[in-house]
Amino acid sequence: MPLTEDTSISMNAANHHPPAPLSVNDPEIREVQNYETGSLVPVTKAIGTDYAKAEELRMQLAEARVKGEPLYVCPMCGVLVYLVSMKEKGRFYFRHNLEDGSCPARTRGELSADEINARKYNGAKESHAHIRMKQIVAESLRCDPRFSDVAVEKVWRGQDRASWRKPDVQAIFNGIPVAFEIQLSTTFLHVIAERRVFYLENGGVLCWIFKTYDEDKARLTQDDIFYNNNRNLFLASEDTLKASRATGRFILNCGWMEPRIVDGRIETLWNGRHVGFDELTIDRERQRVFLFDYDKEHERITTQSDAAALRAAFDRYWLGHFTFRKEDQPEWRNLRTKFRQRGLSLPRYPNDGSGIATLISALYSAREGYPVGTGFKRLIEVAHRIEGAHKRFFRLFRHALAVYGRVNQILAEDATGKWREKAATYKPRLAANDPAYRPDPQFNDLVAFLFPELIDVLRSLAELP
Repeated sequence: MPLTEDTSISMNAANHHPPAPLSVNDPEIREVQNYETGSLVPVTKAIGTDYAKAEELRMQLAEARVKGEPLYVCPMCGVLVYLVSMKEKGRFYFRHNLEDGSCPARTRGELSADEINARKYNGAKESHAHIRMKQIVAESLRCDPRFSDVAVEKVWRGQDRASWRKPDVQAIFNGIPVAFEIQLSTTFLHVIAERRVFYLENGGVLCWIFKTYDEDKARLTQDDIFYNNNRNLFLASEDTLKASRATGRFILNCGWMEPRIVDGRIETLWNGRHVGFDELTIDRERQRVFLFDYDKEHERITTQSDAAALRAAFDRYWLGHFTFRKEDQPEWRNLRTKFRQRGLSLPRYPNDGSGIATLISALYSAREGYPVGTGFKRLIEVAHRIEGAHKRFFRLFRHALAVYGRVNQILAEDATGKWREKAATYKPRLAANDPAYRPDPQFNDLVAFLFPELIDVLRSLAELP
C-alpha cells in the first residue's frame, strides 16, 4: 500500500550516521566506571562508533537510572551517569544524574530535564492532532475482534497500586495488555524509559505510534524509540483507519530497516507497508513490537559475510600454493585459528599425511577445471589418481565433477580411452556399494564449509549403506 503524506517514511538508504567516533571531542567525563566490575572504560569506547548501538546504550542507561541500578558511574565522584545526545552534531556525552558541584566534571546546565519539560508543556492544551491520533487508534482497535477493553486516557495502576500511568490508548490483545502511546513531539528519554519499565513490571507491552517519520530528519526521541524497537516503527493515519474498517483488523503503517551486504559491507535500507497487528512479534521482556527481525537478520548476514571472507582467504592460500613450505606456516597458523573459532579443525600442516590435502586439492581441481596442488597438467590425470589411489574420496570427487560441470571436460581429455575403460570397471563396483569406495566422512564439515555447493552431495553420500 502506498504511503500517504501524513504517514510518510523516508525511503533513502540508511547509512545516515557514518561510522565515526560518536563521543564529543572534549567531554567533561572522559572515562566511566563499570559499576559491577569496577573497570574504567574510555568514553570513546563506551559510546563507540555505531549510532544504533549508542541509542541502545542510552536506553539501557536510562532504564538503569529509573531502576536505581547503575551500569556506569563517574570514576571521580561515584555518581550514576547517563548518556546525552547533541542531536545537531550527532555526538554523545555522559552526564551526572545528580550534580552538586563537588565533582570537577561539570555536565549540567542551569535547568534539569524535568524543569525544561515543565516549562515547555506547563499550561499547554493538548493538540488537535494528538486528540485525533488517539481517536484513530481507538477506532482502529475496535474494528479488530482480537482486541477487547479498548480505552482512551484510562489510568493503568501498577501492582503496588501507588504507581500508575495513563497511556493514550490501551487494550487487551489475545490476553496481553497493550499500551499505545502517541508520539508527536519531544519526549525526554527518562520519560520513555520510565514507561518501558512500568509496563514491563506490570505485565504489559508498550507500543509507540508516530504520525510521521522521516529517517533523514528524525528527532532524537523518535530514534530513542526506533533503535530500541528492533528498528521497526509504526504510524497511524486516516488511511490506516480506513484499512482497519475494511479488513476487520487493527492496521498500522510499519517502516523498518533491513541490513544488506553491499560491496562486502553491511548497509541498511528502508522498507515499509501496511500490516495487521496480528502479524507482529511481541517481545514482552524487551518491550519490543516488530514485524521485521532486524537483529536476527543482521546476525545471519554478519555470520554469512564472515564465512564468505574466511572461505575466500582459504581459497587464496590453497590456490596460491603449488607446494606448502615452512615459510608459509604463519599464514596457515592464522587460518587454523580462524577455522577453530568456527568449530572447524585444520591439521597442523596442510600435507600432514591424513589425506586432507589430496581431497581438498581434488575438489578445487574439479571446481577450477585444472589440476590444483599437483604437478599434473590435465584434470583427467587428477581423476585417474583419485580413482586409483584414493578410492575413499572418489564418490565425492565424481559428484563434484558433475556439480561443477566438468564431466564433458574429462571425456574430452580422455584421448586414449583409458578413462572410459576404467569407468566400465568402477561403475558396477559403485552400484554394488563396494567397501573400497566407501566415502570417508572425517572431513565432511570442512568440505561443507569450503565447498557449500557440495552440501547436498555430502548428505546423499552419508545415507549410503
